[in-house]
Amino acid sequence: MITLIHGPTELLRAESLAAIRNGIADDAEIIELNTMRLDGRAATVAELRNASDTLPFLAERRLVIAEGLLARLAAPVKGRGKTAEPVEVEGSAAEAQLSPEVAKGQAKVLLSYLDDVPESTELVFLEEDTVGSGPIVRRLQELARSGQARIVVCEKLRRNDLPDWIRQRAAMRRVRLDAGAVADLAEFVGDELRQLDQELIKLADYAPARTVTREDVRKLVPATRAASVFEMVDALGLGDGHTAGRLMKHALDIDGEQPLRLIGMISRQYRLLIQAKALQAQGIKPPDMARTLNVADWTVPKLLNQVNRHTFAALERAMERILAADEAIKTGKLGDREAMDVLLAELLTGA
Repeated sequence: MITLIHGPTELLRAESLAAIRNGIADDAEIIELNTMRLDGRAATVAELRNASDTLPFLAERRLVIAEGLLARLAAPVKGRGKTAEPVEVEGSAAEAQLSPEVAKGQAKVLLSYLDDVPESTELVFLEEDTVGSGPIVRRLQELARSGQARIVVCEKLRRNDLPDWIRQRAAMRRVRLDAGAVADLAEFVGDELRQLDQELIKLADYAPARTVTREDVRKLVPATRAASVFEMVDALGLGDGHTAGRLMKHALDIDGEQPLRLIGMISRQYRLLIQAKALQAQGIKPPDMARTLNVADWTVPKLLNQVNRHTFAALERAMERILAADEAIKTGKLGDREAMDVLLAELLTGA
């Protein structure tokens, strides 16, 4: 069987490969003896064929993994002659770069070999990015339709699909999450699935017999330290001075956030508000607004609620105050804490 595993999500690639590898044999040592990894940045198609044609040892099948070979054949070095051979490039992990003519010839040989891969070999093409169309990919698609190959696409999840993935993964890790915990993991860890999985393992160990709450997540997951900062900028947008002041004090004194980083987060929020207000004026619907702003769908109603409390002029003045605070800290005109207190007062009063 031939399998193409491609796409930018490392966790999905690794788990797809592990499923194939674990199917080679029951014994880990036998699996290892029957596994050959080829660095596609340097390996030739002849080496791939030799590895694939080798009979399994004490097992029914063997596994040959070619990493990055298809991408290399699809992106040869330009400007070399027809007789050029692969060349070693110093300092690039023995990566052999091919001329267009050599790459085309290698691809043709590989295309021909796809129909001759022994049934006893699991041949896996592993690519870090999604592989585009081309003769080899089209042939693999044809073989997949007839059940002779598999194609596994490991794309990044869309932001709106993250909560469902987290819930499903949490069930697999035997950890229960409340809605707030799911929302924080989706918002602050994002589509880094490997990190999400590691955080879920940590949370399962921390609370094996109860539902994990938002407070647990914020205590154990470093990425969610920014949660109070996001709440702070939301409070600023809503004109809630008491909450904004309390959260700013917590961020500075407890979480140890740097004032300039807080200013950066505040600036980002007000830029989003300006963009959202402009899109609202154009009659853009919330789903399209989310795509334009590159934010999750569920954040748009919150943005619009804040937008409706401000005029364009007020938002522009806020950006001026934010830039002034940034400059005051960087030039030493004001101390860090004094600049933050002044900025908080100006944003809340609209001065």
